[in-house]
Amino acid sequence: VDAQLLVVQKLEEKERGLQSSLAAVEKELALRSQALELNKRKAVEAAQLAEDLRAQGEHVQARLRELQACAAENRAAKDKESLSLKRAQ
Repeated sequence: VDAQLLVVQKLEEKERGLQSSLAAVEKELALRSQALELNKRKAVEAAQLAEDLRAQGEHVQARLRELQACAAENRAAKDKESLSLKRAQ
């Protein structure tokens, strides 16, 4: 009986240790789950920002093309006016 009580006692101690380990693992799992959710939100935000910046970049490039075309037209008009002025002089 004493030997069986000793075995039961040791098993109970082992169970308490395992319960302790389980609680620590569950806590770590909860923390990692929170970190995962945070990282997912950050990834979604980063993807949205990247999409916004891409759209903005396209808009800027379109505006640049417009301005380059306008500058070319102005240059051509200036050259034409210069030529007219030289002829007039």
